[in-house]
Amino acid sequence: MKLYKAAIAILLSTAFSLSIFAHDPKGESFQLSGKLTSVELTDEGGVITVSAEAGIYGKVFLTYNVRLNPALPDQGYFYGRGVGFNDEGNREAGSRQGVFRREGSIMKFYSLDDVSDGRLNYCETVINLRTESVEMTFYPF
Repeated sequence: MKLYKAAIAILLSTAFSLSIFAHDPKGESFQLSGKLTSVELTDEGGVITVSAEAGIYGKVFLTYNVRLNPALPDQGYFYGRGVGFNDEGNREAGSRQGVFRREGSIMKFYSLDDVSDGRLNYCETVINLRTESVEMTFYPF
């Protein structure tokens, strides 16, 4: 019985340790830099808007509807929308949802995006509230 419990404990700890390395985006990705265009605060969190040049999507505008975790005010979840207009006037749009964490004046967002061109993206966003700069990396899958 003792050996059985030890084997299960080893199996569970091995499975857990492998999940730590599960997020390792590789392969195709694209990055963009943008700027924070507005911040609207509410009792629950707020709305952050961003604009950037985004390659195939052209000029993009993004919203982050932020909801604070009542137990941990430096983190929470968000949902939002994005829309882009390229040089030919084509429009693409998408929905975004994910989680965030604030570290000082830096906010880090981790989202899954569903775009109208059929692409799905995992996105990591870093917003610097002091400099109003935005850095995003998209990993299509």
